[in-house]
Amino acid sequence: MTVSAGGKPDMAYDILVATPVQADAVEQGFAAFVSAQHPGLADESADVPMRLVISDATGVIAGLLGKVFWQGLEIEVLWVAETHRGCGLGQRLLQRAEAEARALGATVAYLRTAQAAGFYKRCGYRHCGYLPRPLGTGLHSFYKELVD
Repeated sequence: MTVSAGGKPDMAYDILVATPVQADAVEQGFAAFVSAQHPGLADESADVPMRLVISDATGVIAGLLGKVFWQGLEIEVLWVAETHRGCGLGQRLLQRAEAEARALGATVAYLRTAQAAGFYKRCGYRHCGYLPRPLGTGLHSFYKELVD
């Protein structure tokens, strides 16, 4: 494909699915850009994984997956086995993740959910957006300040 953009010379390019090495190059390029534009965030460009589980004799019954970066905790997954819902496990996972994130310098937690809006509101999260989706589902966005 050849394109002329903004007075720049025409160039040929392909858009492909990135290999792991190419994805790393994109992440490194973005980190360099952020470092140049926002020097205070330079040390914050590396993700710190947040992986918590609750298990019993049967195995894993709940878990939270996310990452801490740029002084924020992004919660990607919070799951509790159906047989253990309503016992406070989800809330305990959130509290632990928030505490761990604070210790890493995070000042805010945020997430998207299609099904658990009421749960996150009860846990002190504030609704900040909604993205409608097909079949009547939608994604609710929430955040919570982690500073007192």
